[in-house]
Amino acid sequence: MILDDITLTNFGLYAGRQSIALTPPHGKPITLFGGLNGGGKTTLLDAIQLCLFGPHAKTSGRGRLRYSEYLSRCIHDKAESHAAGVQIRFRHTVAGHEDRYVLRRSWRRATTNCVEEFLVLKNDRLAPTLAENWTSHVEDLLPANIAHLFLFDGEQIERYASPSDSASLIGTAIQNLLGLDVVDQLDKDIGVYERRRRRERLDNATRAKVTDAEEELRALRVRIEQLKQDRASLKTYQIDRRQREKIAIDDEFRKVGGDLFEQRQAVENTLADAHAELRRSFDTLRDLASGPLPLLLVRYLLDSAAERDRDEMDVQRARQLHDLLVSRDDAVLTHLRGHSTDGTTFDRLRNFLEVDRSRYREDAARATVLDLTQEMRSALSLLRDQIGDLVAVVEDRISSHNEIKKMVEQAQSVHDSIPPTDAVSDIIEKRDALTAELTRLEAEDRAMAQEVERLQRQEQRQIQSLDSLLETDIKERELQDDRERVLRCASDVRKTLGAFRDAMVKRNVSRIEHLVLDSYQHLLRKTTLVTRIIIDTKSFSITLVGREGQVMRAEELSAGERQLLGIALLWGLAKASGRPLPIAIDTPLGRLDTGHRRHFVDRYLPFASHQTLLFSTDEEIVGEHLHRLKPWIGRTYHLNYSDTDGRTTVTSGYFEDEAHDGD
Repeated sequence: MILDDITLTNFGLYAGRQSIALTPPHGKPITLFGGLNGGGKTTLLDAIQLCLFGPHAKTSGRGRLRYSEYLSRCIHDKAESHAAGVQIRFRHTVAGHEDRYVLRRSWRRATTNCVEEFLVLKNDRLAPTLAENWTSHVEDLLPANIAHLFLFDGEQIERYASPSDSASLIGTAIQNLLGLDVVDQLDKDIGVYERRRRRERLDNATRAKVTDAEEELRALRVRIEQLKQDRASLKTYQIDRRQREKIAIDDEFRKVGGDLFEQRQAVENTLADAHAELRRSFDTLRDLASGPLPLLLVRYLLDSAAERDRDEMDVQRARQLHDLLVSRDDAVLTHLRGHSTDGTTFDRLRNFLEVDRSRYREDAARATVLDLTQEMRSALSLLRDQIGDLVAVVEDRISSHNEIKKMVEQAQSVHDSIPPTDAVSDIIEKRDALTAELTRLEAEDRAMAQEVERLQRQEQRQIQSLDSLLETDIKERELQDDRERVLRCASDVRKTLGAFRDAMVKRNVSRIEHLVLDSYQHLLRKTTLVTRIIIDTKSFSITLVGREGQVMRAEELSAGERQLLGIALLWGLAKASGRPLPIAIDTPLGRLDTGHRRHFVDRYLPFASHQTLLFSTDEEIVGEHLHRLKPWIGRTYHLNYSDTDGRTTVTSGYFEDEAHDGD
């Protein structure tokens, strides 16, 4: 099946008549629609379903409205004709033969009601008989019960990814795929028939009890159905809407720096700790400065003094030696005179001694300035050693002090980035109110779910009680009459239907498990994370098996991996249908984190179908995601909503195309 185009006339936000070509070029299956929230993406998806299924379409805005009332609300507010319509052209191939269809559904608001006209053209010819029987014919093309596998949004992915919701959704999908909803309805109808025939055999008193029991059972079922509808309405029109609002306000909160605002106490503590550390570092440096550290400024003088002292010590030693030599030489000469030494020898010796002393006389004659004592000399040496050791300590302390200053500057920068209270107070108030409202609604939803379960248990008890009444005295009655034979046959048929249902589920669930697993492994490209997926044939709950055969719960997966599991379930079930149908996806990336968005874009969207209609906001398929998807995109459209006119206009192009045009 290939959708060729859709034409909207005064439908929802789309005023006037607007046509959109959808035929995908060869090798480019994706038609990309870009629009802001509230710009008409979901409306376009609803239009497709409405045109195909009419009163049986499961559109987003219908709820419990009567069909005619819903049609009336779909007419554009400013439409002068009070009329609207949707037309779809598509092709469908069976056994190699291609048929062309045109579906045209239009309606006009009358005094008290909406009058609808539905036309079908097949191969360019009006087909009134086909139009009259379209409800049954469309089941051969795209059964309404499995349409949600091909036309879905990001919230539906979220529900399939939820462990609490997925079992019921999977069970419903499998029953619809296998046509078991018809089997279940047949089983119920036979049960009603059995009870009616048995009641005919009862006496008046027992019959009255049976009638009362049946009335109570009908009331219970009405109540259960009403609760289910109320719960669905609560989720669709209140919880889901509040969740979307919560996501939007959370985004706004983050954009104005709300995350920092919430962490302001921690940021202030970090800044205070950094300042305290800076003060301690400063105190350490001050303590160092109060000791011998300032002498580093005159270290060259201390070194010079030490050098001068070494020179003066040499002078002092020269003086001492000179004086000692003078005394020694005088004693030697005196001794020689007393022994009548030859005069020539005496003079030579005296001259020699004089020359020898002259070597020390010059050094001894040098002036001394410091004249340090030994105690002063030791103090100077100790002081110079201390200063030498301080150099490495001071350099380390200064480096540490500079690092602490940088830490203070960074902490101060983060602190200065915290928005003031008045900038976020309104957003916080709205967010808190939404959170409280969501909590209340979710509690109400849980209460409804519990009430449905309670009433369903009561329904089963009532059925058992009714069956017990109908069985009263039957065994004592004649078993050979026609009525009894019919009852036995009906009972056998019900047993056979039950066995048939179980066999069909068991036979097909294994195939669905493999299709879902293949889809999941393709999305993740981690073939060892989950090696098997098991769907329980009774509860339809999912069990995951890991690389070493260990059982995994869905809760053990990351949020992104659960989202991809939901996509894999939809993809696998769609494959199981065996129908080559177009797929339409509304806001698919809203609940996916950045890392898994890339998996979704690379590994699902290009291969989801031969024709994919993709509806995106300006924060989803943009930037790198758009670049990676471009080779697969055949057409792009921009849904441009005007607040002034209250209408959406469809134009060719996309968000980034407009950005480039403006450059």
